[in-house]
Amino acid sequence: MPDRTRDYDCRMPVYEFLCSACGERFEELVAVGTASAPCPACATDGAERVLSSPAPAARLLKGPGDTRRQERRNAELRTKTKADFKARRARARARAKGSDG
Repeated sequence: MPDRTRDYDCRMPVYEFLCSACGERFEELVAVGTASAPCPACATDGAERVLSSPAPAARLLKGPGDTRRQERRNAELRTKTKADFKARRARARARAKGSDG
């Protein structure tokens, strides 16, 4: 098994490539500055690196009402967690009281 900790600081970005032979667009983990890679679909060498579009921010993907629904779920979870904690604490106190007396 290779030692993965030795070269942990080596930069290996994920680049996007476009194959001119078959039109396949794919991502590849390659060394910094790599300009071309072999196409996984047709095995042709020389797929050219292309610019990738940035991933949209997560908050931009939310629809109307999603924030309110998440707030409601968080409030329900907080209430349930608090009730569970109080029940466990009461049971622990009852056990401690029963063993002291």
